[in-house]
Amino acid sequence: MEKTPPKGRGLRPIISFERHWRKSLLVAVLVVLACLPIVWIKGKSYYMAEAVFQVWPTYQKTLSADKDLELQSNSQYREFVNHLSRSVLRYDVLQGALTRLKAAGVDPRLPSEDERRCIERLQRTIYVYAIADTYMVKVGLQGTRSESLEKIVNAVMDSFLETTRNEQIYGSDERSRVLLEKSQSLRGEIATFEAQRAQLASVLGLTTFGENTSNPYDALLAQTREKLTQASIERSQAQATLNAFLTQHETPASAGRSVLDMRLQDNGLQALRNEVVKRSEELNRTVAGLEERHPARSPALAEQQDINNRLESRESAFEKAAQKNIQARLTASVMQTSQVEKELREKVQTMESEASGFATNFRDAMRLTGEIRKREQELDDMRNRLNYMSTERNAIGFVRSISSALPATTPQGLGKTKLLLIVLAAAMGITLILPMAFDMLDSKILVVGDAERAMGIESAAWFVQVENEATRVLARDQSRRFASTLMRNCSRGSRKSFAFASVNVGGGASAAVLDISSTLASLGCRVLVVDANSLTMGSPFASTSAGLTDLLAGNSQAVDVIHKQMHKGLALDVVPYGNSRESGIQRLDVFKSNLEEWSRVYDMVLVDIPPILPSADAELLIDTIGQVFVVVEAGSASKSGVVRAGQQLRKISPEAVGLIVNKIPMENGGADLRAQVVETITRGRFQNFMTLAPMGLQVEMLKMRLQRLYSKLRHARAVRSSPQ
Repeated sequence: MEKTPPKGRGLRPIISFERHWRKSLLVAVLVVLACLPIVWIKGKSYYMAEAVFQVWPTYQKTLSADKDLELQSNSQYREFVNHLSRSVLRYDVLQGALTRLKAAGVDPRLPSEDERRCIERLQRTIYVYAIADTYMVKVGLQGTRSESLEKIVNAVMDSFLETTRNEQIYGSDERSRVLLEKSQSLRGEIATFEAQRAQLASVLGLTTFGENTSNPYDALLAQTREKLTQASIERSQAQATLNAFLTQHETPASAGRSVLDMRLQDNGLQALRNEVVKRSEELNRTVAGLEERHPARSPALAEQQDINNRLESRESAFEKAAQKNIQARLTASVMQTSQVEKELREKVQTMESEASGFATNFRDAMRLTGEIRKREQELDDMRNRLNYMSTERNAIGFVRSISSALPATTPQGLGKTKLLLIVLAAAMGITLILPMAFDMLDSKILVVGDAERAMGIESAAWFVQVENEATRVLARDQSRRFASTLMRNCSRGSRKSFAFASVNVGGGASAAVLDISSTLASLGCRVLVVDANSLTMGSPFASTSAGLTDLLAGNSQAVDVIHKQMHKGLALDVVPYGNSRESGIQRLDVFKSNLEEWSRVYDMVLVDIPPILPSADAELLIDTIGQVFVVVEAGSASKSGVVRAGQQLRKISPEAVGLIVNKIPMENGGADLRAQVVETITRGRFQNFMTLAPMGLQVEMLKMRLQRLYSKLRHARAVRSSPQ
C-alpha cells in the first residue's frame, strides 16, 4: 500500500521553525532589545486613588419637571458628560480644591511650585474618563507615593460637585426677586379684571364664565325664532283648513272626523234609521200582497213616504248643526294661532333689539375671564418656579457622588519583572508564529499539498530530494512505487506513451524521466525515452546523433534515431532531440505514427516535452500524446505558475493528467517523512527506532545547531585575534 505523502496543510510550527529559525531568533532578540527601555520606564509601581460620580440623564426633582434640564437624546447626554468631565479640571474647580486642602492642613504643592504651577500639574496628572456602558465617570490620580492622594481626589470631587450644583440654576436670587415683583403685579391685574367681570355678571344674570360657556341670549333668541316659525306654520294650516271647509262644507282628512262620519255614527239617528227600515219592511210586505185597487195599499204607501221624509229631515238638521259647530271650531283655531304668531313676532323684535348689547357685555365678560385665567396660569408658573429655585437649587440634580477615593495602600502596575516576562513570552510567541507566517506568505511550492491545491488534483507520485544515503534509499523506493503504477496502467490496456512536462524552464522533468526510465528498465520493462524538450539546453539526453527533429524533418529513419545511453549502470534506449533545432517540433502526423510504432515495440514510451507555460510545443505534444504528467519541483515552482498550468491543461483537456511533486526537502516533510525514511531503511517501526520524543529530538537538534553556530563564532574570533 502506498504511503500518504506529506500534504503540509497548514505547516506545523516545528517544521516552519526548522526552516526559518535564524530569522525568528533574530526578530525575537530585536523585540526584546526594543522593549527593554519600555520595561525600564513603564515597569514602575505606582499608587492610585479614584473617586466616582454619576451623571443621571434626568433631573429627579420633587416638584414639576423642568424641560430645560431633561436630556432627551443620547448624543445630548454624551455631550453633557464630556462637558462635566472637562469641568473637573477647570482652574476654578482645582483652585477651590486647593483651598479645601489648605483648610484641612494638606499642601499638595511641590517645593518648587506655587499655586498656579500646582494647579497646572494637577490638570496634567488627574485623569477623568467615563466608564463604558454605565452612567458613571471616574476621577483618579496616580503617584509614586501614597500620601494624601485620596485627600486630593476627594477635595477635587467636592469642589467640582459644589461648583456644578451652583451652576445648575445660574442667578437664582436675582431671578427670585424679579419673579416676586411680577407675581404681585399679576395679582393686582387679576383683582381689577374680577371686579369688572362681576359688574357684567349682574347685568347678564350669569354666575359662570367657563371655556365652554356660550351666550344664553343667542340660544333664547334662536328658540323664540323657531317658535315664531312654528306658529306661522300652524296659523297657515288653520286658515287653510277653514277655507277648505267653507268651500267644500266638509272637513279635510287631516282635521279629524268628517260630517258624514258624525251623521252615520250618531246613536239617535241610527235608532230612528233602524225603526224606519223595520217599518218600511213591514209596509213592503203588506203592499206586496195587495192589488193596486185595494183600499189598504194607498195608506201603506203614504205611511212609508212619511217616515222616509221624517228621517231625511232629521239627518239634514243634524248635518247643519254639525257643520256650524265645525266652522266655529276652525274659526277659533285660526284666531288662536294668529294671536300666538302676533305675540311671538313682537317678542322676537324686542329680543333682536336687545341682542347686540347683551352680546357685547357677554364678550367683554368672556374676555375678562380669559385674561384672568392667563394671569392665573402665569402666576402658577411663577409660584412653581419660585418653589423650585428655593427647594431644588440645593438638590443633587444630574451629578451625584457615588464613591469617594480610598487611601492608596497597595502599589499598582506590573513591575519590571512581570513586564520583562511578558516581553519574553511575546518574543517566544513571535519565534513560533513568525516562521509560520513566512511559510504562509511564501509563493513557492513547499509540500505536496501546496501543489495539489494549486493544480486541483491529487498527486500521482512525490519524490524526496536526495541529500544523503537515507534519502537516496527513500527516493529509489518512491521511484519503484511510481514505476509500479505505470506498469499497472499499461497492463490494463491504456496507452503506453506518457508525456512529462514541468511548469517552467528548469522544472526537473528531464531528470525525473531519466530516473523513472532507469527504474522501469531495472524492473525488466522495455522503455523508450524520447527527448522532445526544445527549451532545455543542458538536457541529460544531449547527443550529437540524429534525433527526433531529424526524424520529423525527414532527414532520418525511425530506427536511426534510437541510441543507447548509460544511466546508473543501465543502457537505456533514448531518442535525443536531434540536430535540426531550427526546425523544431513539426509534422505531428509523423510524430504520432512513429509514436504508435514505438508503442508496439516497447512496453512504455516516456516523452520529455517542453514546459507548459513558456512553450507552445507543449500544447501540441500533449494533445498528440494524450497523457501527461506535470512535474512540479518543490522550492522552485511558484503556486501561481502551477495554477496557470492547471488552467492551461483544462483548456487542452487531455485524456489523463497526473501530478508529480519532485525534490521535496526533508525539512518540509516533518516527522511523517522522517518516520517513512527510518522505516524504509531499518525495515522496522519508527517508534522502536526513536529513543526520544519528537519534541525532545527537535530540542536536541536545536541545541546541536546552536552549539555548532557558537563553535563557528569562536573559531572566527580566534582567527581574527591570531597574529598574521
